[in-house]
Amino acid sequence: MDRLKAILSDPENSVRLAAAIEREPAHLPDGYVSPLVGDPSAIQWYRARKALSFYAWDIYAAAAIKHYRAQNPSRGAPLVNARSACVGTLPTQFIDSLESEYLRSKEVPWRDERPEGYSFDPFNNPQSLPGYRDECMTHHEMSSDMGALLSAILTAIAPEMEAVLGHYWSAGAVRLFSQKPGHDGGFHTDGWPLAVRKLMIYPSGADAEKGTTTLVLRDGSTVNITGGKGTWALFENSTLVHRATAPLPGNNPRPTIEISVMPAFRTDPTITVHGIHVGYPWLPPDVKGLEGDAIPNGFTSEEINARSLLRTLMLAIDLPDEIKATAPYLRGLGYLDA
Repeated sequence: MDRLKAILSDPENSVRLAAAIEREPAHLPDGYVSPLVGDPSAIQWYRARKALSFYAWDIYAAAAIKHYRAQNPSRGAPLVNARSACVGTLPTQFIDSLESEYLRSKEVPWRDERPEGYSFDPFNNPQSLPGYRDECMTHHEMSSDMGALLSAILTAIAPEMEAVLGHYWSAGAVRLFSQKPGHDGGFHTDGWPLAVRKLMIYPSGADAEKGTTTLVLRDGSTVNITGGKGTWALFENSTLVHRATAPLPGNNPRPTIEISVMPAFRTDPTITVHGIHVGYPWLPPDVKGLEGDAIPNGFTSEEINARSLLRTLMLAIDLPDEIKATAPYLRGLGYLDA
């Protein structure tokens, strides 16, 4: 906690120091686990940041959905509302090339390389996480050719995904991994903002023998994602309990492409963020809203992010009166009387 209070006591550098908390685990060597894991200050920060993040995503998603409905008044109810999960197949022209490109991808050890601005989890066990990840799955780097291919694929299925989601969307972070035989994952929900969904693509197909994803639907029934090469599933990963179901012994690891899908004011399927350890961004990355709209003074992406860092700091610690009295910049955040 002293670390957080020290940041607050340095007004000129507070934004930079606060941002450093979230940068610390990023872009690090293979096998590295951040010292923030298990750190009490990081845990307090994480809880506060997550609360603000979820609220920001809810407000952003509501505005994006309203905008989409205004532009598409004849569209029916989002398919994901009724089913919680939707399964499809990629266009035929992409199926073989996607599997081939995945199988050519370079296998690398697990490493903590989440993109800057993306969530981190300080509750992971620093001693077991890299070993556990490498024991249960293989991890793969994404080539520029794979990025271009995925962008083309997402462009092709964009209208179908809009119908599923009920809003425009953008591609978030991408990771490539293969579940090893005999290593089922545990049932869980991901703890992401509800507006951010997960798209899973199975280049070699998915079923009980070659490996799949098992979902517990809202009615309590359990289903396995099943389909041939190029099967994809879009589901509510933070409300549906699910797990990675491993291939049966004797089969190859199950290739998987995982993409976070975010609400947006216009659909953008371009792949821009990828890594071994990725999830969702704390804040909507595009705060501009509609293309061409001017951003009012004080509401640029940089300014919004700076305020969110300082507000997280306010939530993460109980500010004593003497610190409040020496922090006039808090007035600009709405925490102190003018």
